[in-house]
Amino acid sequence: MEESSLFTMDDLRLIERKTNLKIVNGINTITFFLPSVLKEIYKNLNEDLKEKEILIIGDDKELTKGIIESLYKEVRFITLAGDDEDTIEKISNYMLEKTGLSIFYSKKIDKILTNYSIIINLKDNYYLNTDKFRKKAIIFDCSISKWLKNKAAEDRRIVIIEDFIFKIDYLNIRENEYISSLIPSYFYEQFNRLNSADFAGLSIGGEFYNIENFADYQIRIKGKL
Repeated sequence: MEESSLFTMDDLRLIERKTNLKIVNGINTITFFLPSVLKEIYKNLNEDLKEKEILIIGDDKELTKGIIESLYKEVRFITLAGDDEDTIEKISNYMLEKTGLSIFYSKKIDKILTNYSIIINLKDNYYLNTDKFRKKAIIFDCSISKWLKNKAAEDRRIVIIEDFIFKIDYLNIRENEYISSLIPSYFYEQFNRLNSADFAGLSIGGEFYNIENFADYQIRIKGKL
């Protein structure tokens, strides 16, 4: 649970198949809260989420479909990128039939990276030219390896949201002195509870930011540099 970054998503699914155990990695929690987090960020920025373009990097069929299904009502434009073109085509066809949303797919994503206000990475070890990221882009690294987070450590211009953080106020562990009052998504997910009252903020570079601080200090100031 604490060292999931040592594995890929394929590794975790292999372990699940071999052991008949379920590995909780927090992605279902992140998927559920992602729309409300984005709406709150753009509310603080006085901008319209509907007008933003989202790039989703991932060709894991179920995981990618889940993210799109959580977001398609909130935005007009979604682009997919990944290595498995056949899977991406199947995802696009499925979403078009189910939601009516036409999803764009590009093989040469570096050429259009500056179009995207929101980037959601679900894939381990996928090359992106981070120099092409748009100023003030909101970037989520939901991969197991957190390679984008590691890239941000090398390039101070890039701010990566690596996890959502939750309060334990309404959980039955609040009296446990060994557990922090703020917990990551993979820990929170084990309680089978998805309640907006529990959401506290964002994990960026191992530090905690609430939505207001993130909007004020990480985006507005960055945009002025």
